[in-house]
Amino acid sequence: MLLKIVKRDFQRNKMITLGLFIFIMLSSLLTASSAHVVMELTHSLDNLLVKSNAPHFVQMHAGPIDNEAIANFAAANSIVKEQQTVEMLSLDGSQVTLGSSMKTEANSVMDIGFVKQNLQFDFLLNLDNEIIQVSEGEIAVPIYYMKQKNLHVGDQVSLSKGQFQTSFTIVDFVRDVQMNPSIVSSKRFVVSDADFTALKSEFREIEYLIEFQLTDLSKLSEFHNAYQASNLPNKGPAIDLPLLKTLNSLTDGVIAVVILLVSLLLILIAILCLRFTMLATIEEDYREIGVMKAIGIAQPDIKKIYLAKYFVLAILAAIGGYLLSLIAMKWFTANISLYLGAAPNSVLQHAVPLLAVSLIVGIVVLFCRLVLRRFNRITAVDALRTGASPAPPSSTSILSLSKRRLLPVNVFLGLKDVYGRFKMFGILLFVILVGLLIIIVPVNFMHTLQSPQFISYMGVGQSDIRIDLQQTANVDQRFEKMIASLEEDNDVVKLSPLVTSRFKVLGSDGAWESINVESGDFSIFPLSYMDGASPATAGEIALSDLNAKDLNKQVGDTVQLLIGDKEQNLTVSGIYQDITNGGRTAKARLPYNEESVLWYVVALDVKPGVSVRDKMDQYAEAFYPAKITHLEDYLAQTLGNTIKQLKLVVLLAIVISIAIIALITSLFLKMLLAKDAAQLTVMRSIGFKNSDIRIQYLGRILLVSAIGILIGILTTGTIGQGLVKALGSFMGASNIQLVVQPVTAYLIIPAAVMTIVAITTFVTTLSMNKSRIAEQIGK
Repeated sequence: MLLKIVKRDFQRNKMITLGLFIFIMLSSLLTASSAHVVMELTHSLDNLLVKSNAPHFVQMHAGPIDNEAIANFAAANSIVKEQQTVEMLSLDGSQVTLGSSMKTEANSVMDIGFVKQNLQFDFLLNLDNEIIQVSEGEIAVPIYYMKQKNLHVGDQVSLSKGQFQTSFTIVDFVRDVQMNPSIVSSKRFVVSDADFTALKSEFREIEYLIEFQLTDLSKLSEFHNAYQASNLPNKGPAIDLPLLKTLNSLTDGVIAVVILLVSLLLILIAILCLRFTMLATIEEDYREIGVMKAIGIAQPDIKKIYLAKYFVLAILAAIGGYLLSLIAMKWFTANISLYLGAAPNSVLQHAVPLLAVSLIVGIVVLFCRLVLRRFNRITAVDALRTGASPAPPSSTSILSLSKRRLLPVNVFLGLKDVYGRFKMFGILLFVILVGLLIIIVPVNFMHTLQSPQFISYMGVGQSDIRIDLQQTANVDQRFEKMIASLEEDNDVVKLSPLVTSRFKVLGSDGAWESINVESGDFSIFPLSYMDGASPATAGEIALSDLNAKDLNKQVGDTVQLLIGDKEQNLTVSGIYQDITNGGRTAKARLPYNEESVLWYVVALDVKPGVSVRDKMDQYAEAFYPAKITHLEDYLAQTLGNTIKQLKLVVLLAIVISIAIIALITSLFLKMLLAKDAAQLTVMRSIGFKNSDIRIQYLGRILLVSAIGILIGILTTGTIGQGLVKALGSFMGASNIQLVVQPVTAYLIIPAAVMTIVAITTFVTTLSMNKSRIAEQIGK
C-alpha cells in the first residue's frame, strides 16, 4: 500500500518531483565538486612538494656572492639538512621571443630566468611530474607561457642580444614548485648545462637562489631569523615553505571556497524547495490524511508514507549528483592538474565527497521529519469537514477595501493578502534574497579582480607606468640618470622614485628580524589605507596588514628599526594591504640602506592624450634593461587565470540561481493555490474572473520579489563584503572593497530576476481551472 501511495504521488506531481530531484542533485553535485577540488588540491600540492623535493627556505640575491660563507653557515647550523645555491640568468623580456609570435616579451610583467636542472633538491618537473632533462639546443618552458602563448612541443624560443642570436626547441613544459602561480612574477626556463654555460657568457646578469632544506620544520621561523641576522647575501625577497604552499593553492583555493559557498546557499534553498513541496502535498492530501487517521492508520505510519518518497528522492538525487561530480571534477580540477599535477588516487579523495553527499541526504531527511510534525495538528474531524488546513488569523483591518483610493481592486487585494500573511510570504522573500546573493556576490567579486583599483591591494598606488630596476652593475647610477631623464620629459605629469631596501626590525618576540622598507614620497601616488595614512615625516612608517599582525602593531604604536648602527623608533602612521612579496612590506621616508638595496622603482603619469604604449616602448629602449609595466597589464597577466576560472563559476551560479528562483516561485504558488482553493471558489462565485485572480497573485509575488531584491542589494554590501574580506585575508588583503558596476548589479540582474518571477507566476496561475473550482463547490 505504501509503495502504491508513493508511486501515485510521483505520477501526480511529476514536474515538481523532477524539479526537486534536480536541485537536490545540484546541491550534491556542487558540494561533492567542492570537496573534490579541496582534496585534489591538497593531494596534488603535497605530491608536487614531494616529487620536486621542495626547498624549505629560499633567499633570492642579486649581486656578488660568497659561497664559502654560505657553506660555513650551513655546516654550523645543526638543523640544515641540505644546501644549494642556484644560478639563474636574468634576461630582459625584449631579448626573448616565444613561439611563432613576432613580438618579444618586452611588455611582459614576468621576470624571465634561465636555469639548468638542480642536482640535490628543488627539481624542475615536466607535465608527468618527472625531473626534466634536456639536451643541447632544447628548452623546457614554464606552464604559464604554455597557456598564455598557446605553445606546443616543437615550437621555438629565440634569444637575441646585440649581434648574438640563438634559438631553442621546446621539448617540455616546466612545473615549478617555486614559480608556478601566475601571481609570482618570476619564471624559470630550463636549458642543458652546456647551453647554460654558453648563455652565461652572453647574458651576464645572474640572480642567485640560496636554498635550504631543514631537518626540523618547526624551527623554520628560527632559521629564517638566524639567516637574516647573519651577513650572508640577502638582496632579494625571501620565501619559505608555508608561503610556497599558499601561493600554489591560492587560485584554486579561492575557486573552491566560492563553489562551496554557492553549494551551501543551494542546499539552503533546496530544503526550502522541499518544504514548499511537502506543504503543497499536505494541502492537496489534507482530506486523505484525515481519512487515513479516521480508519485507524497510526500517525508514524502516515509519516513514513511521505518520508519514504523524499528519502528515496534524496538518495537517488545524491547518487546522481555524486556521479556527475566525477565528470565535473575534471572541469573544476583542470587547472590543478595542469599546474600541480594529478596526485595518485587515495581513499580520502573519494571518501570525503561521499561523506559530503551523505550529509546532504541526512539534512534532507532531518528536515522532512521536522516538516512532518505538522501532522500532529491535523485531526480527522477537521480534515474531513473542511478538506483544507485552517487559515491563520490575519489582521488586515488597516487595509480595508473601502478605504482604497488609487490602487485597482485586484492589485489592492493582492497587497492586502501579503500584509495579512507576510510570515508565509517571507519564506519566498528569503529565497529570492538568497538567489540574488548567489548571483551578485560572485559577479561583484569578479568585477573587483578586473578593476584597475585592485592594484592598490598590491602595495602600489595607481599610476600609468611603473619602471623597475633590478640589481645590476652600476644600478644606482643608472637609477639617478633615469630620474634625471624623466624629470626633463615634458610628457610626464608627475613621477615618484621609490627604493626598497632591507632593515632590521625588533620583532614581537624581542628578536631582530629583517623587513623590506620602500623609501620615497607616498603622497604622489597614494595607497588606500585600511587604517591611518601614508608616512608624512622621517619619523613615521606604514606597515602592510600581515606585517602589522606579525609585529603586533596598530596605528600610533612604535616600531624599532636598526638604521645603520643606531636604533630608531618610528611611529606607525598607517596600515595598508599588500598581496605581493608574501604580503610583508613597509613604507617610510627614510634614507634607503645603500648596502641592502633590493630594487628601484619609478611610478609616473603621462599627460592626457599621450599614448601610454608609445611611452612604454620609448622607455624600454632608453632605460634598457629596465622592466616597463602598464599596471592594468600587470593585473591581467597575474590574475588572468583566476578571473578565467571565476567566470566559469559565475556563469554556473547565474544559471542555477535563476532556475532555483523559477522553481521555488512555482512551488510556492502551487502550495498557495492549494491552500486558497476554497477562497478562490468564493471569489469566482461572486464574479471575479481568472484574469482578476491572476493579477492578484502576480501583485503579491512581484511585491515580495521587489522587497527581497531590495534587501538582497543592501545585504550584498554586508554579507557579500564579509565573504570577500575573508577570501582576501588569505592573500594579505583582508579589507578588499567590492567594486560594483551599478548598471549590472542594481538594474540588469534585478530586472532579470523580476522578469523570471513574473513569467513563472503567469504560467503557474494558468493551472487554475473550473474543474478544481467545481470540485471545491461540491465539497
